[in-house]
Amino acid sequence: MVTELLGVCLAVVLVFVLLQVTTRRRRPGEPPLEPGPLPYLGVALEFSRNPLGFITSRWKKYGDVFTVRLAGHYTTFVLDPHSFTHAIRNSKVLDFRVFSSKIAHRAFGMPIVYGTHRDWVRADSDALYPKELQGQGLEKVTEVMMTNLQSAMLAATDVKTEWNKGELWSFVYRIMFSASYKTLFGRHKEDEEETARLLHAMEEFQKYDKRFPEIISNVPWWLMGQTKKRYEYLKSMVSPTELSQRGVSDFIRMRQEIYADGNLSPDEMTGFNFATMWASLSNTVPAAFWTLFYLLKDPVAMAAVREEVDQILKETGKSLETVKEAGKMIHVTREQLNDMKCLASAINEALRMCSASIIVRVATEDAELALESGSTFRIRKGDRVALYPGFLHMDPEVFDDPETFKYDRFLENGMEKTTFYKNGRKLRHYLLPFGHGASMCPGRFFALNEIKQFVTIVVCYSNMELMEKQTPPKDQSRAGLGTLAPLKECLFRYSLK
Repeated sequence: MVTELLGVCLAVVLVFVLLQVTTRRRRPGEPPLEPGPLPYLGVALEFSRNPLGFITSRWKKYGDVFTVRLAGHYTTFVLDPHSFTHAIRNSKVLDFRVFSSKIAHRAFGMPIVYGTHRDWVRADSDALYPKELQGQGLEKVTEVMMTNLQSAMLAATDVKTEWNKGELWSFVYRIMFSASYKTLFGRHKEDEEETARLLHAMEEFQKYDKRFPEIISNVPWWLMGQTKKRYEYLKSMVSPTELSQRGVSDFIRMRQEIYADGNLSPDEMTGFNFATMWASLSNTVPAAFWTLFYLLKDPVAMAAVREEVDQILKETGKSLETVKEAGKMIHVTREQLNDMKCLASAINEALRMCSASIIVRVATEDAELALESGSTFRIRKGDRVALYPGFLHMDPEVFDDPETFKYDRFLENGMEKTTFYKNGRKLRHYLLPFGHGASMCPGRFFALNEIKQFVTIVVCYSNMELMEKQTPPKDQSRAGLGTLAPLKECLFRYSLK
């Protein structure tokens, strides 16, 4: 009894100490403050259950700028879309590389080189993105991706019956994982052993990615079962030794040369490669899933995309009816993909509805930041400033009937629509699934091409129907990390043309 009483007393004292240590009072010039009910966690539990609902409720209570304690960090949200650039453009006091470097070190084993004499290695390797995955190099990688997607598609649909049942999330994941990995990190050999190895790697990647919110929250490895073993296994898939046996892309090859010039150890090189592997899959796969799901759910949208794909194929002298003759592969160029305005609009609409990224900067010193209106707010050193584009994406003033998928929402007179308004003024930034400013995803053009190619091949090779029309719930635990994955499978049936 005495021991139990002492334990209760110690627990009470500990809670009291934590409350005192973490209690913070609002200072003049600072935004409204909500520290939350829990020591350290603050409002994290409520936020994780329904991020959009939480942000909306606080916006109604506090306005466009407010501060909350979120998992040990005081985070100031700025919700006025006209002020997005103003709020985070002060690079002298707002930093994202220290923040992102720590996450990458924990999740992928990337060395922390930012701010050190080896930072040129990161800068030089990042400089390859515009050349290889945005500029002329994108043409070549698009061609390779097209071949790999078709091979994966045919392997995934290698069945004899007229109509076949499947699970849509698994179907999309298998095709996208295989094609993306081979496109960037190369082929080893085309046999059953290689196919089985990639399938196993995909399953391990899915399980690792499922624990990603815990991983970056520094939950001890020993509390996450087999996660550390999966971490080591996935790294082995992109180690210098492994890649030396594969015909890697020019992008990866040139990065390996930079790492070698920087005298990075094999394990450090592997960390960079693992980060690239995760970045190429974690958001692209769910984005491809939701695009296909919503198109299958909306016959009018699918018919419009089919018509556009058919038109593109006719330009190459083919059609949807003849595309599989003599086992020929489809070849769609980067320019033709750019001309697919209807499909691009559908992808943007899926991203609008399903992306939940948080754009974060960390204050390196006490500072006063300005909004577009000219008003200011103060933050403290170590505070985080966050933009939550999901709030903008679901704003009914900007996007009419935001809960409904409208494939042509981003189309206007056959071209991309770029005119959206808030408070009667045109928005400079209205869709931000890939981040903003200096932290914008450098591989976004490659990712969008992948999704366009995937949908094009699905349209060309198969007939598909959803067997259940109810939209699966989204995994809100990944809020802040990008595009949300479905929480449950979605049954569909398909037949080859």
